[in-house]
Amino acid sequence: MILPIVIADHSQGDTMAHASSSVIAEANHYSGADIVHGSQGVFARYHGLTLTSHFQPIFSVSHCRAVGHEGLLRATDADMNPVSPARVIASAREYEDLRYLDQLCRYLHVNNHAAHGSNEGWLFLNIHPEVFRRGPDSDLSDFLPELSEHPDIDPRHIVIEVMEQAVSEHVGFARTVEYLRGLGCMIALDDFGAGHSNFDRIWSMQPEIVKLDRSFAVKSVEDPSARRLLPQIVSLIHEAGSLVLLEGVETEAQALAALDADIDFLQGFYFAMPQSMPVDTRDQSKVLNALWERFNTTRGHGATRYRELISPYIHAMGGCAVLLEEGMALEEACRSFLQLDRADACFLLDEQGHQIGRNVRAGHPFGAQDSQYRSLSQSRHARWSRRPYFRRAIENIGKVQVTRPYLSISSGLLCVTVSIAYRGWDDQLRVLCGDLHWPQVV
Repeated sequence: MILPIVIADHSQGDTMAHASSSVIAEANHYSGADIVHGSQGVFARYHGLTLTSHFQPIFSVSHCRAVGHEGLLRATDADMNPVSPARVIASAREYEDLRYLDQLCRYLHVNNHAAHGSNEGWLFLNIHPEVFRRGPDSDLSDFLPELSEHPDIDPRHIVIEVMEQAVSEHVGFARTVEYLRGLGCMIALDDFGAGHSNFDRIWSMQPEIVKLDRSFAVKSVEDPSARRLLPQIVSLIHEAGSLVLLEGVETEAQALAALDADIDFLQGFYFAMPQSMPVDTRDQSKVLNALWERFNTTRGHGATRYRELISPYIHAMGGCAVLLEEGMALEEACRSFLQLDRADACFLLDEQGHQIGRNVRAGHPFGAQDSQYRSLSQSRHARWSRRPYFRRAIENIGKVQVTRPYLSISSGLLCVTVSIAYRGWDDQLRVLCGDLHWPQVV
């Protein structure tokens, strides 16, 4: 097993351990690292480098405190110049070297975390994708001895991170997942959204946590479409049975977008930098508490602005339904709605969701005349019973309903639909719908 043999070094006042494996040494002629347990923590001397741990807190949005830390490698050369973790990992050219180094990093993180008495919160540990993919050898205890044999570590507090790109059908991968779950560890799917993401990986592996790549944080404040889609992505992951962590949060705007999207956990420089000492998971986060105050204020302003924009359309739609109940023709009844600035079209559905007649369009229709969607604007005989604006209206007769922004199949533009179910003069149930152009998130 790749476990250190501890030898006391009284002259140094520290404990020295030679982390080596007789199996690996004989098979690969590989020299291990010297590990020092000192008053400032645990570090390793490895190929002229000094390796140790830093910990970045991971915060629960709802609990307003740190609930865990990610163990991160820190390295310096003989002159105390920092060396990037990627460069350290790249120095392992053979697989057994990589496996050894990968385990050495986790050994440092586990022991440093335990040395600071940080056993209550979760500890997030990375396994290199290639090591995870190949899985344990015949001796399972040799795969994660730093967890299975550490007296102070409860595997139920360990979250093993695996990069999304490592997910595969390889038998070793499945064996790794089974082994980790058998220990009691949780699994986090890391960097979801970076590169070619696939929801199949979430459904097949069923991780306890999905870590969204920092690109989500960046795009959520730069691109209105991304801001609009983020809550839907989070909702889908929640429905798949996983919690959601957004990493790389560096600004207040990104953090507010995460709160708005119902993300569970946050990690990033905005909340805390990686540091050698884990934070106390019992302490409330002043940053998160202040963020909640800011969120409630901005959400209040946003809600007020939204109500100001949508209110005329809700009011007009209710009036149109009254006129239709009295027997007025659709085009005449919807005139007041279609005269509003953003109004695009009105249409009528029966109680089964079939469209009755054609769309009645505003005098200033949105969308180019030569749009690729122009042929779809002819909606007579269409069936809209699957649409939220129909289902909600049927469930709430007499009350105007408003959808979230979505891409209209009739115009190819972003729109919002207001709708209301009513009974006409002939006592037949109808649903009146009105589309309005909604070019941005408000």
